[in-house]
Amino acid sequence: MPVSEALALADLTDLAGRRVDRLSGGQVQRVRFAVALVGNPELIVLDEPTAALDVEAREVFWEAMRGYARRGNTILFSTHYLEEADASADRIVVIDSGRVLASGTSEDLKRAAGGNLVSFDLAGEPSEGLHLLPGVTSVEIRGDRARMHTDDSDATVRALAGRNAIRGLEVGPVSLNDAFLTLTARASTAPAPSLETTR
Repeated sequence: MPVSEALALADLTDLAGRRVDRLSGGQVQRVRFAVALVGNPELIVLDEPTAALDVEAREVFWEAMRGYARRGNTILFSTHYLEEADASADRIVVIDSGRVLASGTSEDLKRAAGGNLVSFDLAGEPSEGLHLLPGVTSVEIRGDRARMHTDDSDATVRALAGRNAIRGLEVGPVSLNDAFLTLTARASTAPAPSLETTR
């Protein structure tokens, strides 16, 4: 790939004449990306590509990545910033302790973790029985707030309406962070697979 094209894809054209040791951390990361692009690879593998970058540098970096992917290339990256995976990845693989727990689109993983999140203020009311409400797959109490993962939020909210007054009700999709935590929690409580041998 011509250097000028690699610099444009990495959003570095304006910095082409500057020394690398005088660039910011985010700019240096983009220089590394441009160097990787010069060979015009079909696949780039990145490990925690935005670690230690500020918010603005991350945005610029991911826009450059999306531009490269739009050209028909593949980018495989590992990250602990799940919001980045949610915003940028076409396919996500959740790995925990060396095991693949789930794979699919962000929406697939969110559905696998319980689809929606219904939360409300307990306002001093007991939390017993919330796990028995229709659709509820898990319940978490954070201070005085109940958070319920549900695969049928409409049924869950209708059942909640039959309880005492509900304050601060929120219904929405689970985040990828919530999905990750749910999937890894399930895996940690699942029995280890047994091996059977025959003779």
